Amino acid sequence: MGWITDLFNKLISFLYSLILSLVEMLKDVFLWAMEEIFKAVKVLLSTIFGLFDPVDIGQYLDNIPPNVAWVMSAVGLPQCLTIIIAAITVRILLQLVPFTRLGS
Repeated sequence: MGWITDLFNKLISFLYSLILSLVEMLKDVFLWAMEEIFKAVKVLLSTIFGLFDPVDIGQYLDNIPPNVAWVMSAVGLPQCLTIIIAAITVRILLQLVPFTRLGS
């Protein structure tokens, strides 16, 4: 009868190894999916930034008088515009989440 307990212990060991392997496989699938999502986002961002390459903002900034540029930087206009653009971007992205509607 010792062979039955030995066989049962081998079965338990096999099932334990199987569960550990399945957990590792699920983690690998999740990490693979996240990596592919990040690759897609990277390609999307490079495409979006590629659209802005032909626009030369420097030519417009060179025409601003030095006194006006100093006042704009003193009151924090560049930081303000960055915050506003980031907020608008986040709002648009959050409205694209399912169960919400655009324009709310």
